[in-house]
Amino acid sequence: METPARPVPVTILTGFLGAGKTTLLNRIVRADHGLRAAVLVNDFGAINIDAQLVVGVEGDTIALANGCICCTIRDDLLRTALRLVDRPLPPEYLIIEASGVSDPWAVADTFLLPELRPYFRLDSVITVVDADYVRQQPAYEALIVEQISAADIVVLNKIDLVPPDQLANVEAWVRRIVPQARIVPATYGDIPLSLVLDVGRFQQRAATPRMVAVTAHDEGHDHATADHDDHHHDHGAEFATWSYVCDRPFTLNAFRRAILNLPPAIFRGKGLVYLAEVPQRRAVLQVVGTRVQVTVGEPWGDQAPQTQMVFIGVPGMIDEPALRAGFEQCLLAPDQPVSTAPAASQTWQRPAGL
Repeated sequence: METPARPVPVTILTGFLGAGKTTLLNRIVRADHGLRAAVLVNDFGAINIDAQLVVGVEGDTIALANGCICCTIRDDLLRTALRLVDRPLPPEYLIIEASGVSDPWAVADTFLLPELRPYFRLDSVITVVDADYVRQQPAYEALIVEQISAADIVVLNKIDLVPPDQLANVEAWVRRIVPQARIVPATYGDIPLSLVLDVGRFQQRAATPRMVAVTAHDEGHDHATADHDDHHHDHGAEFATWSYVCDRPFTLNAFRRAILNLPPAIFRGKGLVYLAEVPQRRAVLQVVGTRVQVTVGEPWGDQAPQTQMVFIGVPGMIDEPALRAGFEQCLLAPDQPVSTAPAASQTWQRPAGL
């Protein structure tokens, strides 16, 4: 394999489930930044929904599904990245969108290996934080803290959803975790790309000790001193996933009832939805905590319309037969009348108590 003239800069995009990583990624790859960027998308769950939601780079997007970048498919990540730089027209920039349940330290350590330095230069680790929801996941706070602690830049996203006092508290909390990082407030991941592309920030803190706040449920797993080259998380034991695929359309009202009645154990959901009211276009579902957003998106094009959803929640508390039965009741019945097309974007609120 021929050594490139200069190492390819790498940005790792991380953050907990639903923080807005894919939204920021879409902004990066669609912008006129003049870089030939390659994208590695790794989604947690049986369906790689994120790969389908990335817009405009289908030919250069390589989806590594069914695992966590830092764990079960780490070797695949390396091989894929090396294949990219060995292409006749190699990328000028590599962006890795990590799973919402992955440890960015392991990915960063991988690209700092001496044998990879001629090929890659770790440019930055960007952690996206949901300002509204980040403090509402006590069971997963250790993972969230670890993701923030790896950041050179923290994108404090969804600031439009929180009052000023809550925003100040979240920003102070982030600052305590990673005092050296730059914090950038954002709505819908809209930030100046000069802050995230080819900024060389990781080099400024590569030797900084890893200071990770250890909470009560961190006992026995201190990532501040852990050897990430021997990192074997079983994220399947920490999170449960359930996927649903169907070629028949839903009716919107029934689908809305099913989503609002999801069990509290489910805290994240996303997917492409085939709605009878807009059969020619795909609807995009995003569930983060109690917030639900359904947006009418692009035409299906050459793809046959099909609902593909994945839900993530607490292990042992997801009743799969009940979920399937609930969604089967949403299917359009023969000769059932169809209502008018819905608004382009709808926001729903699930009952509190998650």
